This record gives sequence, structure tokens and C-alpha cells, in this order.
Amino acid sequence: MAKSSSLIKIGILTLTLLWVSAIRADDISVRSDAPETYVVVKGDTLWDISSLFLDKPWLWPELWRTNTQIENPHLIYPGDVLRLRYENGQPVLELVRDKSTITLTPNSKVTTKPSPISVLPWSDIEHHFGNGSMMDAVKYQSLPIVLGDQEGSPRFTNTDFVLAHNVDDTKTEYKVVRKEREVFDSLGKSLGVQVSYLSDASVTETLSQQRQIVKIHESKIEAKKGDKLVLSEKVKKRDLRLKPANRQVGELVQNVNGNVLIGAHDVVIVNIGARKVKPGTVFGIYEKGEDISYDKESSYALTKSSIVDLFKQTEEVEQPAFKVGELVVIRSFENASYAWVTKTNTHLSGGEIIARP
Repeated sequence: MAKSSSLIKIGILTLTLLWVSAIRADDISVRSDAPETYVVVKGDTLWDISSLFLDKPWLWPELWRTNTQIENPHLIYPGDVLRLRYENGQPVLELVRDKSTITLTPNSKVTTKPSPISVLPWSDIEHHFGNGSMMDAVKYQSLPIVLGDQEGSPRFTNTDFVLAHNVDDTKTEYKVVRKEREVFDSLGKSLGVQVSYLSDASVTETLSQQRQIVKIHESKIEAKKGDKLVLSEKVKKRDLRLKPANRQVGELVQNVNGNVLIGAHDVVIVNIGARKVKPGTVFGIYEKGEDISYDKESSYALTKSSIVDLFKQTEEVEQPAFKVGELVVIRSFENASYAWVTKTNTHLSGGEIIARP
């Protein structure tokens, strides 16, 4: 019995130490296979490049902080050469860029400088900025509503004029939106509703305090009676400032499209809102095993095949959580955020823990 109990404690201690090591203070750790030099190519992102050099790519500011040549790591261009070297035993990434002199003549051709590389591939995440958002379910219900047109048409598209209810006519530019789904976390708490953008709309005439005429334009999908109007906001392409999460702990809820399985490069919903997290915050993704019950009288041998069999129904042992991936918050709302899964070593299905990486 004593031997069995000791082995159980050793097994639990081993699992716990794995968890503790995963949440220790962040240290710069250069990959063993990191290249000495790297030439930036079109399509690279800061995350891609940092992943080549670091085990924890979100720590790239620490790698570049002592290098005056890279005053702003967000202004690195295709063709630049990055070189890894060490100062007093600490890794430093330097930029090797020739500053050639250019003489302009009347026959010179002016070319546009390539755009600096971004943190994450904008082409992959842009859709989740310009085509929809999340909002509180109660606030969605209170939005102005599309009523219809004078001909009783079932659908409305470009240049159509429609009657709307309770629009603030002191504001002229709106978007027509439609509810896709309401999102709940694993505890049943509503995180809000996902809405898709259908078209733009402009207030053209006020009939009364509660009735306005709006013109539909820039239509992506036909609007219909019952759709809502929300104030238009311009989406700006902004680079993310990566920062590891600290005390924030939450849940990966689901794929943003409602798909069952989640993999690397998918966009997901997490149950942490704008008050606790900003775009650019990096989280680790963790899975927690089921609690294990065991009988004190059972014999035990620490083997992979017996880890469940040796514990019976008398007491419970809580398993630690193991890291299975990472994600970066790209957009925050009132009660939830969208995040890009940068990597995962397994298929995710929602319900995973997110915490400091």
C-alpha cells in the first residue's frame, strides 16, 4: 500500500511539475535550429520570422530591444537581411540594410517602396474586420430596424430606398446587419450575437421621429425586412503590438464560423472582452484532463496503459492542464474577442483553457 501511494504521488508530482514549468516567467529562448541570417521575403510576417528564431515568438521585442538599427520592428521590408548575434551572452537580432545613394534625373522612374511586413497575414484576418462583428444581445435587439419599401419588395439591394424605424437622423451613415448566431460559453453565459454586414445605408429623409427613409448602397448581400441598422465605422488596417497575457484566464469558445473542429490559422471566439484584453495579446491554449478517481487499496504501476485502471471510485485526483497551442487576439468586443490560432498540436473543439503563454 505504501509503495502504491508513493508511486501515485510521484505520478501526480511529475504532471504538476510539467504544468509549473509551462507557466514560469518568460525567458528569451533561441531555437536550437535558428538560422544565423535570414532574408525577408514577400508574404513573411513578424510572427513567422520570430518563430524561426525564438521558442516564444511573442517575445520578439526583447530580442530586438537593444538594437538601435531596428527602431521599429514593424518597419521591416522584403529584401532586408536579419542577422542573429550575441552580446554579453544575450541574443540580439540586427538588421543588415545597405543605404545606397540614389541620384534622380529627368528620365528617372519612381517606384513605390514595398509595404512593411505585418505581424499576422492581413489577407487572412481582414474578412473578420470588414464583414461582421459581435455585440451585446440586448443592444442588438434595440437597434433601428428595416421595415420595407413602398412596393412591398421582399429584398433590397443597391439604390433601393427603404423605410426604417427609429434611426438617429443626426447620424447619416449606417450599415445594414443581420444576426448570424448568439454565442454562449461553456457555463451558458451569453457573450453576444455575431452579426454580418450586408450593405451600407444612408439616411436621406426623415418622415417623423420614428420613421426615416434610407438608401441602400455598396450591397454585399440583399437586405430584407427585419434586418438592423448600426452606425458605420471605418475599419483601419493596424499592426498588432504583441504582448503575452498575464493574469487573464478564459476559454476558447468556438470557431468564429461555428465549425466543430478548430485548427491552426482558424479564427476563434474567446470569452474575454475589451476591458481585460487588447488586440495583440498572446495566450497559450491548454487542455485539462478529466479528474481521476481511485481506490486507496489499489495497487499501482506508473505505465501509460494503467493510469486510468489503477484509480478506482473512492477519491479524485485533479489533473493539470497541458499546453496544446497558442493564439493571438485580433479584435475585441464588449464580452468576447476574436483570436487567430497561430499553432496547435491537436484538433481543438472549444472549451479549452486560455491563459498566459
